[in-house]
Amino acid sequence: MTLKERLVERLWKCFERKTKEFLRSTSLQGLKYVWDNDLPNWVQLFFAKVFVIVVCLAVNLAVNVFNKWQSTPVIIGISSTMTPIQDIPFPAITVCSMNKAKNSKVANFRPGTLEYAMLQKTCNQDFNFTDYKSLRPRSKSDTYAKFIVNVSHKCEELIVSCIFGQQSLPCTDLFREFFVDEGLCCVFNFLHPYYIYKHSASSIRDYTSSKGLTDIAVDWNPISGYPKHLPAGFYPRRGIGIGVANGLQIVLNGHTDDYYCSSTNGQGFKVLLYNSIDQPRLKESGLPIMLGHETNYRIVPNSYEAVPSIRSIDRRRRQCIFSDEQDQELLFYKYYTRRNCEAECDAMYFLRLCNCIPYHLPLIYRNATVCHVRHFDCLNRAELENVDGESTACKEHCLTSCHDVTYFPNPFAIPTMPFNQQGARVKNEYFRNFSTDFILKNLAIVNFYHDDNYFRSYVRSSYTGPTEYMSLTGGIMSLMFGFSVVFMSELFYFIFLRSLFEYIQLWCLARRNRVNILDANQ
Repeated sequence: MTLKERLVERLWKCFERKTKEFLRSTSLQGLKYVWDNDLPNWVQLFFAKVFVIVVCLAVNLAVNVFNKWQSTPVIIGISSTMTPIQDIPFPAITVCSMNKAKNSKVANFRPGTLEYAMLQKTCNQDFNFTDYKSLRPRSKSDTYAKFIVNVSHKCEELIVSCIFGQQSLPCTDLFREFFVDEGLCCVFNFLHPYYIYKHSASSIRDYTSSKGLTDIAVDWNPISGYPKHLPAGFYPRRGIGIGVANGLQIVLNGHTDDYYCSSTNGQGFKVLLYNSIDQPRLKESGLPIMLGHETNYRIVPNSYEAVPSIRSIDRRRRQCIFSDEQDQELLFYKYYTRRNCEAECDAMYFLRLCNCIPYHLPLIYRNATVCHVRHFDCLNRAELENVDGESTACKEHCLTSCHDVTYFPNPFAIPTMPFNQQGARVKNEYFRNFSTDFILKNLAIVNFYHDDNYFRSYVRSSYTGPTEYMSLTGGIMSLMFGFSVVFMSELFYFIFLRSLFEYIQLWCLARRNRVNILDANQ
């Protein structure tokens, strides 16, 4: 037998001896029967097979727990505490008239003129804008946004009566004019531009940011809420209480005699309830308001919160973004929301295809061009391509906010009630000055109100954190074959510590023998 073979045999016997000793003394269930020579062979084989099967099953279950931890790191639950409606703003409300232009303003526009071309775009008419590609605005004020302002109804003409919290107020104190995808609309309880936008510009999309508003603007966001110290009169206004009397009631005048064109198939209004820091999208999400009817919208708020511990989870796995994450800052908006992110994606999309940004989208770059008549042909093509998902790559990164507030009307509420000819003028003082025919043809009442003083928030939390994962995995291993921290200590002892101590003892013994031999020789 060669030296190498003797060395291998010696190591194998050492390994076999230590393995038998480990298996006889280990805390793992079943292994002590495998190397017990006093037992019959079939008993040893039985326990060996059982142990192997149990280990495979335990590993499979542990892997399933790990995969679940990886695939579902966050779970959305219901908060254990109730949130009063006074802790969040009354929803921001945007009201748009379906009449896109006053007949008295545009009836004399002639085909071939610049104004006529802009009117066709405003009315969403099929029109060939190819002849206008070389046209430039005559002045800085000669813009498409300015044209919309000139031909549209003003908010003071559309919203003629306002009652908030049982107090009759001038509508110019509550609503301001605002550019959205439906044109020039009226917005209530929207955050002031100073707090929501990163920079000011001539076309900030907030046409009358401070005109007529007597309340003091304050900052608000879903994470920190309202400031601690608030003035006597401020906006965004809080919710007051429940019922129509504690909500917002507005009377709308459709001016049907001055109707020219509609963005839908009929006359009336569109309305949208949303977060005070969100970019509104009326064209696809607006709710209809019929003339000659009283419409009720019971407000149902939804609030989403997130525990701080999920910040350590990758955003693609937790599927939400914290507004204060530095690497997710938007170009135009100070606060991150999914709607604001998608609006910037749309702005980048049109800027890339048409080298301009439509008037209602965020001006993400200060020197970017706002789309004019020469861009309309490109805009029409880009809008069709955008419907087919051309800009979805950017929007895939626009995850929802970890902290968010949304509003929607209660589907169980009675949506509309037609005015009856006998009592149409009784319920609102404003109606007393008009005939019943005028009321049924032109006016509409809309009520926005809460139906409950409290609501429960949704909370994003870790579905399986490190503690829960260790508990589940440890429970499986312990149940199957008695795996524990003590076993890990045993394994560490037999593999490392014991071998180390034996090596040290042999080294000390060899050194002592060497010293004794030297002393004897001397």
